Amino acid sequence: MQPGPMQLPDPQLGNVVSVWRAGGKRFVLLCVAVVFLTLVFGLVAVGLMQEEPAVGVVLALIVFVFLVSMLLLLTGIRVVVYTYGIERVGRLRTRRLAWDQLESYTLQIMDPAANAAAGGGLLAMLIIRALTSDKMAPQSVSLKGKDGKSISLPNHLKDFGTLIDSLVPYLTDRLAANVHQELTRGVAVRFGKRLALDPREGIVFTGFFGKRLTLPFSEVESTGTERALLVIRRYGQNKPWRRVHARAVPNLGVFQKIVAQATIARQAPPQSENFTWTR
Repeated sequence: MQPGPMQLPDPQLGNVVSVWRAGGKRFVLLCVAVVFLTLVFGLVAVGLMQEEPAVGVVLALIVFVFLVSMLLLLTGIRVVVYTYGIERVGRLRTRRLAWDQLESYTLQIMDPAANAAAGGGLLAMLIIRALTSDKMAPQSVSLKGKDGKSISLPNHLKDFGTLIDSLVPYLTDRLAANVHQELTRGVAVRFGKRLALDPREGIVFTGFFGKRLTLPFSEVESTGTERALLVIRRYGQNKPWRRVHARAVPNLGVFQKIVAQATIARQAPPQSENFTWTR
């Protein structure tokens, strides 16, 4: 990260707060993976040259262009955080999003143990689960604007964790205020296809074939992330009430913040909080 106090303010997004560029361990690993794949296909091209020279030359050129293009794209990413928005600059295009036009953010969390299990590797899944923490960082964060366009913040930015640790709580607070207003008006707010918060029913889960399950705020024990899942627990039950993939819950932090506040307000004296919709 590099602060940007010397840069002129942007007419739309305001002053530069910080600048983030590609780098760090994940970036190096990604570049190594690209070079490795290029070498593999390069060896195939060399082998083909002995039997089919024309085909081998064409494949070698394709491999070379692929390597150069990927490295240029990876090294060309820059994310600029402004006072009133964010900008992602790439080799091919630039995308900007003002905070007042932000609709949602989504944490793209992938669990390697779950991927191993899906591939039929039960032993690999158990080993990966034993060697990795239940608290998993997102591979990327997707910011979606009200116009439907999105900006992706990849984890091969240098100090990606620092960026997310500061940015996500800020966005959570901004969006939570809007959700609270809607709930106060008596309007249910959706968090993806599966979950919603309803001021009268509490947490609403929509299952297959449209089946609705509800959990009143007064019966919520906790909502937390375990590996790549949002886990919702009910008081007095060891088994989670519901598990939902974190990447399927836009504004995950907002959901957790509102539920936590509603649960506290439900248990507190009426004059202590302004969460009248939880009563």
